[in-house]
Amino acid sequence: MPICPICKYDYTNGETECIDCGVALIDELPAEPAIDLDDPDARFTPFRNYPSRLHAEIVREALANEGIPALIKSDEAFGFAEIGTSASAGVTLWVAEDSHDLATQVADRIFDQNL
Repeated sequence: MPICPICKYDYTNGETECIDCGVALIDELPAEPAIDLDDPDARFTPFRNYPSRLHAEIVREALANEGIPALIKSDEAFGFAEIGTSASAGVTLWVAEDSHDLATQVADRIFDQNL
């Protein structure tokens, strides 16, 4: 069954593109990279800020497809800024420190770096 790699919605009507995210549907989700946050050698660094969780998820998914561990830190709840936070707070994508250069190449292929 086709599924959106971003929002994870399953499609059954023969669609080939997600109506919400606008990305091509895939047959199977890739395995999530194992991230051991308790590993003292695992070092993550802030990578880029994005205006929404959707933008960060698109890049995180592309990074995962390249085997680059990434985490999303956000003040958003369900796509909206939480009460008491600035609507412009945005979302920060963190990547494994040793993968920063490759992550830059992957992210630059998706969005203009000045997004």
